[in-house]
Amino acid sequence: MFSVLVVNQNKSEGKAWRDQVRKNGLTVLPECGDLSEMVHFLAREKVHVVLCAANLIDDKALSVLKAATAFFPRVKLTIVGEVQKALILSRIARVTLTKSIDSAASYCAAALSDTAPAPDPNEAGEQSLRFLLSDHFLPNEDAAVLLSQSFQWVPGYAVLYVAADSYRGEVLRSLKKAVADLKLAHVLPYERGEFCLILDKSPDKEHAVALANEVRLRLFRETNAMFSIGISRMRIKAGELPICRREAARACKATHIFGHNSVIHIDYLDASDIEYAYPKHKERRLIEATMDGDTETALQMLDEIFEVFKARKDLKQGLVNKMILGVIVSLNIAATSKAQNFEKIDLDSLALSKLMAVKSVDEAHAYLKKGIEDFAGEMEAITDVSRDALFYRLKGVKGADRPVSISGLAQSLDTTAGFINAAIRRNEGGDIFSYFNCEL
Repeated sequence: MFSVLVVNQNKSEGKAWRDQVRKNGLTVLPECGDLSEMVHFLAREKVHVVLCAANLIDDKALSVLKAATAFFPRVKLTIVGEVQKALILSRIARVTLTKSIDSAASYCAAALSDTAPAPDPNEAGEQSLRFLLSDHFLPNEDAAVLLSQSFQWVPGYAVLYVAADSYRGEVLRSLKKAVADLKLAHVLPYERGEFCLILDKSPDKEHAVALANEVRLRLFRETNAMFSIGISRMRIKAGELPICRREAARACKATHIFGHNSVIHIDYLDASDIEYAYPKHKERRLIEATMDGDTETALQMLDEIFEVFKARKDLKQGLVNKMILGVIVSLNIAATSKAQNFEKIDLDSLALSKLMAVKSVDEAHAYLKKGIEDFAGEMEAITDVSRDALFYRLKGVKGADRPVSISGLAQSLDTTAGFINAAIRRNEGGDIFSYFNCEL
């Protein structure tokens, strides 16, 4: 999704700008108050457009803006307001001037539409659907916007998963005709010889099985393939398509129990859905973020994992605790990659005796949240030691009193411009472009 960064020292005006941009359907990054903070965002986040208040532009801003636009050439920079330094800005490429946030917000949509050639609508819809069926990290609202690019989506859908052992072309042609004749929403080749069909219009279990049987008979009539068909439960939220895909794929492959050439509903296997609803990919991201010291992302993943636990009122507390134990074990395994520091880490908050005493899902959430905060904090502290050591090397480079190539410096130090920028922010404030007399 395209994202916009607003740079404004005036907090109330900055909030009004962000609200205006959101009304245009764009993602807005958190509050940003100055150019050095802007550089930090550019180095750490996906930023497509920057809207910068004109009163931040002075003579000192020239080198930062010029270096930033050159180092991040895809970022589109717009100065909003009465610009006193138009002559200065004229020396910077890729900068747009506008007097009002209304025209700037409109510009954002136009600027973002220029970032890539307009794709074929059918191809764009298929790409969106393929992405939504995979394990993704989008909030449900953004998933609904993407899903509407594939078909006129309304809540209530299920997924048929067809796995054929051969005759892939024949199977796809037959499924496309089935979609048209049966008025199903969409068919998408997913893996080699495997296909996803979307059933919309809130299909209940009986209707979904009946449609799947019609697809089965059509495949027998029109192809020579051997196949099986799995059916998911019905879901309401757009962001739950991966759950449906996992359910239907699992049912489809239960041929040892139900036989080949069968129509298998996930309920034939188990009435429980925690196995398929549990976002394992978000657990992996939680662990990665914790090891990076990225507490914010780790806790966001934790919250989304616990939404699954809280939705299952009948899930016994002992099972929840065992799943949390799995997260703790995975964290400890990941931590062995930092073996030289691992013995120094204080993990008392993740003591198993405390986990065994947990009596509710909310207590379990609080236990794991505290443990992740401590763990991520320890990882960040280890990284900060590296940043401090790096900063003392940077002071020597700066003292050489000659232009510095940011790309060359990062390469020579075996790191990135973003990591160097973080070291400067931590030890002195400011940003990499204002700290050095930059060459790119």
